[in-house]
Formats: sequence, structure tokens, C-alpha cells
Amino acid sequence: MEKRNSRSLNPVYKTIAFTPSSFISNPTANRKLLVLDLNGTLVFRPKKYVNVKTSFAHDGPSSARVRVIHPRTYMTPFREYLFHLQTKKWLDTMVWSSAQPHSVNDMIQHSFGDHQGELKAVWARDTLDLDPVAYNKKSVTIKDLTKLWKAFPSHSAKSTLLVDDSTQKARLQPWNHIFVKEYGQAERRSDLDYLRKQNVSQGSPGDKGNDHHDLDVSDLLGNMTLTPSFAKTSLASQFSSTGFDSILLAVIGILDVLKHQDNVSGWLRSGGIVSCGAEGVTGGGGGGIIGDRWFDTVHIVEWWANRGRAALAELNIEEVAGALTNR
Repeated sequence: MEKRNSRSLNPVYKTIAFTPSSFISNPTANRKLLVLDLNGTLVFRPKKYVNVKTSFAHDGPSSARVRVIHPRTYMTPFREYLFHLQTKKWLDTMVWSSAQPHSVNDMIQHSFGDHQGELKAVWARDTLDLDPVAYNKKSVTIKDLTKLWKAFPSHSAKSTLLVDDSTQKARLQPWNHIFVKEYGQAERRSDLDYLRKQNVSQGSPGDKGNDHHDLDVSDLLGNMTLTPSFAKTSLASQFSSTGFDSILLAVIGILDVLKHQDNVSGWLRSGGIVSCGAEGVTGGGGGGIIGDRWFDTVHIVEWWANRGRAALAELNIEEVAGALTNR
């Protein structure tokens, strides 16, 4: 939890954030802007490279070394939800990453695929006003949402939601930020381990009881990429999905409630996320806490994930965890 005095925030911003949110029946009357981080939020990008075939030259195939990128679990239904025709009636989606443009382009491809052209904008490290030294090294960055609001004047603190695994980057407008748990090595390993257990319980070929208990999950899966049919069979909601990271399902649930609120910052500041249940829907609560780690409370995550599942079902989007691969 980030201990920061809210008195240092911009007074105009505070006035908006302290204005209670009201329910709106027609979401299209108050469009929202969703601002997504990439690494650690939508994808895990380990310091690992693989050789991929790029083209065939006169003297044979050529290849390039590329950074491995693993989309977060439930990225597929999350993407389908964002770009569903019904969602696009009330939601604009963009990406703002502190990574350099070439890395952002690669992560965008892995995250959004054919939908990347539907993003309202893609902002990378070159939009953060860093000097040359800071730009080329790991440094503290801040995403000042007022810069977005100047570029997109139809949006403001009342309509903008930043989803990021860093509280530091959202320090200037903390009540427009959904702080999500970083998707890293431990989270991915947990997902792979849960997949292994599901495969063992189904008696998948090659599984022999608990013989794999001492094996590294990466060794177990090798370089296998699940085919679409296998992914649906192994990862669909017919199995208990509580073993997989469900943060993106929870974000869908939060978005589905926020579409009926006229002040995003007011709803988040009032404790809308942590006051789940009936109070969470109406926006009541004991006050938002800057940097609140709501994702550490299992029943809160599950409540919002179930809300997300209901939103997917309403749009006939299949709840598929995704095709996990060890590439």
C-alpha cells in the first residue's frame, strides 16, 4: 500500500474525485476511456529470447531473436469483451506503456492480435517526456493523465480508468487507477502448475499419477503450444477456474459496473472495488485507499471475477483461460 498524502494532489482533480458518482442507466451517454499497461499487467515478458523464422533468403531460411511474451490468463475473453460491438458503444480502449516503441509493438501483437487496429491510441516510452539518459535506462516514470485529457478532450477524471501494476505511475491521479497484481514468473508458474494438475486429473497421455511432482513445470510442458480445441477442453469454465490467475476476469467485472457510473474517480475514491456486493454496485464504501491491494483479498477478487463471468455470458463470450505455452 502506498502511503501518500492526498493533500499534494491537484485541487481541481481532488474536487472531481470527491464528487460522489451517480448511477446512469444508459452507458453510451457517458463514454469511458480504458488505459491499459502492458508488461506485468496484460503480459509477462521474461528476460528470455527465442529464434523465430522470419523469411526464406536465397541461401536458406533466416531467423531473428525475439523476446518471449506470455499473455496473462484470460487475455482472450478480456480482448473479446473490450472489442465486442456492445462494449465499444460505451468504451474507448488504448494502451500506455513505459516500454520503448519496438517492445510495445511486439506486446501489442501478442495481446490484441487482429484487434490492435481498434485501439484508440498506443502510447509508448517516447510519450513520457524523459530526457535521453532516463529514456535509455530503467527509471521512474509517471503517467500523467492530464496529458491524455488534452489529447482526448471528451474524456476526463470522470471517465478515465488506468489499469496498471504500478502505483508509482499513477501517483498524480490515484483515484483513476485500478492497481492490479503484477503478472510475473510466480503467477505464470502457478497457472502452469494448475494446468498440469488439470491434465493429470484427466489422465492426459504421458501423465503418471504424481510422477511429475518433482519436475519443473516448464520441463513437463516442454515447448508445447495448446491447440484451440485442446485449450477449450482443458481450460474452459467447465473446470474450476479459481486455480488460474483471474485478475482480468475481475477487471471485466469492474468495467461492467463502472459503465453505469458517471464519475470513475468518485466511485473508486469512495471504495467501490473493496465494497463488493450490493454496496460495491452502488458505489458505497468507507473511502478509497491510494494503492489499495484489493487483489490480496480472495473473496473480493472472486466476487469481481464472477461479475466478469456474468458479463461475458451476457455477451456470449466463452470463458477460456487461454493457450498456455512454454515458448
